[in-house]
Amino acid sequence: MAETRRSIMFDPQDYELLSIVHDVLKGGKERRHLKTIIASCLHPNGIVEMAAPKALRMAYSIVHLINSLDADEAEDRIMALRTLSYEVMNSSASTFRFNTARVLLEIMKNLVRNTGDEEAALKLAHDFRAASTGKQRVVRYQLRKYHLLEMPEDWNQLGFDDHVHDANTKGRKSPTHLIMDAWIKGIRFLTVIYYNYIEPEAAAELMEAAQIMGIGVRIGVELPARFRGRYIHLIWSVRGLSQSQNYQSFLAKPHVHEFMDDGRKISAYQQNHVFRILTLFNEKHRQALFDEFGMVLPPVDREAFLRFVGSGQPSLLHLAKHIHNLLIPSMRTLLQEIP
Repeated sequence: MAETRRSIMFDPQDYELLSIVHDVLKGGKERRHLKTIIASCLHPNGIVEMAAPKALRMAYSIVHLINSLDADEAEDRIMALRTLSYEVMNSSASTFRFNTARVLLEIMKNLVRNTGDEEAALKLAHDFRAASTGKQRVVRYQLRKYHLLEMPEDWNQLGFDDHVHDANTKGRKSPTHLIMDAWIKGIRFLTVIYYNYIEPEAAAELMEAAQIMGIGVRIGVELPARFRGRYIHLIWSVRGLSQSQNYQSFLAKPHVHEFMDDGRKISAYQQNHVFRILTLFNEKHRQALFDEFGMVLPPVDREAFLRFVGSGQPSLLHLAKHIHNLLIPSMRTLLQEIP
């Protein structure tokens, strides 16, 4: 019955688009040529359409951004973002180009993440095809549906966020993914905060991604400082360095390099404090949770915690989130036992 209902509700093109996304996610051999296509400088409305459909190229690029958080994949992420930018900005010939591109990116992100639910994925595929026409009425409806504000097509809005984090600190998104999401939300100016120091590779990826999407980005380094007998958090930011090459030259200066090395020592001390808290939790608080609430939790493994943190700097926030995730099965068991 459900299969019959879906066949009535959705077009064959919706199934075709969903099949394309599934193929990309499975990483089949027949899709290996896409990396070569993405690496090329061919126009998205040119001969490259003979090699792969637009939806396939967009899905492949977004999968790279969503699933590649490792630092050694930064070059692939930048390449995928550049291709993705070309694809979405040339997807429609209408005068509603920016808003159409934002909607297409948001829908495709959700489609990639909802492939396990076929009906939800088909709805998203249908929305994607409808929005790709660039019709203002349709795109405005999709903007409201996905909780996106309509932005002026002159792209001159005062949209900004002066304090965000990427995966190199306590965030969960790579610098490239962070920039893409900011662009979808209509943000034109962004300040990304790092703790105590900034790695040149992270700064290069962030600024190059921002340049691709036309976002003004500033890097801030958050430092602990003493003020009237108490610790405060001071954010140090360099102005006037909007190009990646200029910022790399600045980081390479001897006094800046020495300053960053001092910041790394501070981060190492703070991370050791997190590990001491982890040990204290295993020795004391884990048992307290069992005594008071009946929650059964094995000792928190340090290596598993570091894998959860990924490329970021271990923090108390990471530790709290990791412990919460480990406690969820026990919480669900206790809820089922409540009469």
